[in-house]
Amino acid sequence: MKYPFPFLLLVAGCATAPLPPTTAQDVAAARGPWSEVPAVEMPTGDTSIPIALLRDVADALLKRPGAKVCDPVTQRPIVGLSTEYCSTIYVAGDRNSLSWRVTEPIMGTHNRCNPFFVVKDEDHPASEVWVVGYIHNHPCGTIPSSLDLSAWPTDAFNPYVAMAEVRLVPGNPAPAVHRDVAIEMASALVAERQDGTRLFLRYFPTGEVQQWSHVKAHWVTLGICAPRGENSLGTGPQCSEEPLRLLRE
Repeated sequence: MKYPFPFLLLVAGCATAPLPPTTAQDVAAARGPWSEVPAVEMPTGDTSIPIALLRDVADALLKRPGAKVCDPVTQRPIVGLSTEYCSTIYVAGDRNSLSWRVTEPIMGTHNRCNPFFVVKDEDHPASEVWVVGYIHNHPCGTIPSSLDLSAWPTDAFNPYVAMAEVRLVPGNPAPAVHRDVAIEMASALVAERQDGTRLFLRYFPTGEVQQWSHVKAHWVTLGICAPRGENSLGTGPQCSEEPLRLLRE
């Protein structure tokens, strides 16, 4: 695959309800699976994050305080009121019986959330857990930021070194494979617009940003994006389609 401009490697980017919100300082590793989100058993018909998992995560995550708070005039998050939450997405099991899971969410700020790279799953040892990516909410339903696109669950690659194509989950100690199908890294975000419709996006380390089409019932690629650089992570990403436009359904 050849890109229209040099892309940076985005190598595979942001407790149950009665408990106080969990913050990054409270735990050393993300705990999973999150009891409010059912595991999705493979096969799912997809080699990356399935829409069924994202729908269940949205149902649970968007109930959290501040998760949908957005200034209706500026369409920007409100400091002190809007809140991003992030969970780590992973697969667990063996090549004959894998399931998609998410961890309990971490509470961030109005415009960022720092997920964990390590997962402690209640049902499987570390050798049977592969971190795939992250999922978080955007209170105002915007596209992934440069900061989002720079956060991936591996330090095996430098996200600012140009690469051609890297999607497979890194070894743990072997790559994540369900039977003969390799699992691909991706992260995702969910949001709810003011009219109540849900927004589901997923993005890959190779830069593709996809949105779930409720009308077509499949993923639509919006463009190929990369963070603009280490010193400009607060800005929007650099994309093959400028500006990157969300589907309006």
